[in-house]
Amino acid sequence: MIKQTDKLDIENVPLYDARKQSIEEYLGDLYGYCVRFHNEVKDFGFSTEDAKDFFMYMCKNSNEPQYVILRRIAFAQNKLKEEGDSHSAQTISEVFSELERLKTYVKSLKQVTYQDLWLRSVAEYYHMDGLSINEIVDTLIALKLLDEYGKVVDIDKAPDSFLEKHRKKIYRWVVQFKDFEVIVSDPKE
Repeated sequence: MIKQTDKLDIENVPLYDARKQSIEEYLGDLYGYCVRFHNEVKDFGFSTEDAKDFFMYMCKNSNEPQYVILRRIAFAQNKLKEEGDSHSAQTISEVFSELERLKTYVKSLKQVTYQDLWLRSVAEYYHMDGLSINEIVDTLIALKLLDEYGKVVDIDKAPDSFLEKHRKKIYRWVVQFKDFEVIVSDPKE
């Protein structure tokens, strides 16, 4: 059983082997991997409708490698249907160029705990919904996803507030979210 404090166990990015599969088969496998990857690292605690909206929002707006790959493969599939031709060399090279970014991203996430990833995903959703850092922290505390105070050690001393620590952590995450944003639009669109 997985504990919240365990490090993420994410499957590795599939590799292309021209001897075993066609490029179309590989792109299909890669597309499926990116959807599973999203579900594994982003889809925490949302209602079915919110999860769907969040996925569509990320596919449309995020510059994270899994979403760039999903967009490029979807674009290539649509073009293939319209023109009936095989995948262009440009599309294939664009997808393969994102693979290295995806591998690096997956490797970095393997150093994160499930609990932090879950909180980060919820914070990202709230950030993309327009909440400020303080509002995100206040909401996470109100939902009891974060503790506002530490444990009482000394009955005569007030417990330590975790508010600033949480705000610094959420700030670091928001800065990273902005590295991946393409455009910010209303997730309800």
